[in-house]
Amino acid sequence: MISVVGFILVGTIVALLLFRAVSPIAAFATLPVIAALALGFSFDDLSTMASDGISGVAQTAFLFIFAILFFGLMRDRGLFDPLVRAALKRTADRPVRVTVATVFVAAVAHLDGLGAATFLLTIPAFLPIYKRMGMSPLNLVMLVGLAAGVINIVPWAGTTVRAAAAIGVDAIELWRPLIPIQLFGLAVVFGIAVVVGLREKAKIRRAATDSVPVPAGAAPVHGSTTDHEPAEIERPGALSVRSWRYWANVVLTLATITALITQLLPFHLCFAVALGIGLVLNYRRAADQDHSIATHAKDALAMGALIVTVGMFLGVMNGTGMLEQMGDVLVSAVPTQAGSVLHVIVGALGVPLGMIFGPDPYYFGILPLIQELVGSHGVGADSVARAMLIGENTGFAVSPVVPTVYLALGLANLELGRHIRHSFLWFWGLSLAMLAASVATGAVGF
Repeated sequence: MISVVGFILVGTIVALLLFRAVSPIAAFATLPVIAALALGFSFDDLSTMASDGISGVAQTAFLFIFAILFFGLMRDRGLFDPLVRAALKRTADRPVRVTVATVFVAAVAHLDGLGAATFLLTIPAFLPIYKRMGMSPLNLVMLVGLAAGVINIVPWAGTTVRAAAAIGVDAIELWRPLIPIQLFGLAVVFGIAVVVGLREKAKIRRAATDSVPVPAGAAPVHGSTTDHEPAEIERPGALSVRSWRYWANVVLTLATITALITQLLPFHLCFAVALGIGLVLNYRRAADQDHSIATHAKDALAMGALIVTVGMFLGVMNGTGMLEQMGDVLVSAVPTQAGSVLHVIVGALGVPLGMIFGPDPYYFGILPLIQELVGSHGVGADSVARAMLIGENTGFAVSPVVPTVYLALGLANLELGRHIRHSFLWFWGLSLAMLAASVATGAVGF
């Protein structure tokens, strides 16, 4: 009964979000409560479950709120404008260069294994370029997520650490045979970037042709207005690069990112401190500082509220036992004769399973069960972990139960449903390609 309610709950939420029937906050805040009450849990039980779930995401929500406020301030002051100008001068009618650069920067940025830091580094920097060139922000978030998903297999990333801990092996040993798979995955992502860039180029040309009449005998239009020297960016309140405050903002941003990577400060405090310094640095009057906060408060608070409701959802799913029961059902549904390849089957379903369970239940709940079943057929625990790691890990940036996904969407001002509809098959395809390569190379055995 518990598992049935769990599947109905998750299926209903995913469907409602995909078809934009309700706000994500409404779905995550109400439907888990209804499900728990239907299972006979009391309001006191619900309070405990929700509190446990919220406490698990509180620091993440805190980080997101202040990160959005900080980068909003930096954008208002024109921090990224010189980058936009330089990029536009070199990428006129060249969307392929932009998409390939997006993947490269995201892959390098994610070497520390921190999804939030990767999104904070790449999306604010590239979003103005995408918008100025008429490219879709959905492709920006998708490409950043694909690159991060491939790199996220590094042994210091959270998912690999979870997988290694769940089966009792060293994370380095688990990762080493996957290095060629990561290189293959990156090659696939760069190929996707080229395809996406060519599509964007064709879209820009069609838009330019439709909006600008071509006289008889005239040369055909080869792109958008970016074919010519890009117009100067005019942003009220933006600082000139000749201003000392502009370079102070550069130093402050780099120092904040360094603090994130080196963990000089607790992760959730970095942007709170940076925002305080940035407000005083950029505005002398308290009224101007308050105005900067108010300008971006709507996005920041909406994102924080969403993360809190996701925490409530995860707390109820764990507290009621729905996640555990759902995992047992999925495992028992696999035919016994498929035991020797069960880990590959689950790995192939890793992206959709990750969208339901999230990393902790997936690695600490389902992985040990799969290992137990497959181990009786002589399959090594490391092969089981690698198959499931590739499957789920690659698609983390499209999962509605991964909090950092909402940071990426908030930075790009996108909706979850649109992101899933646009990107899901790309993520799943990448996951299947990498899993096939791992089987072909022997990194995953039978």
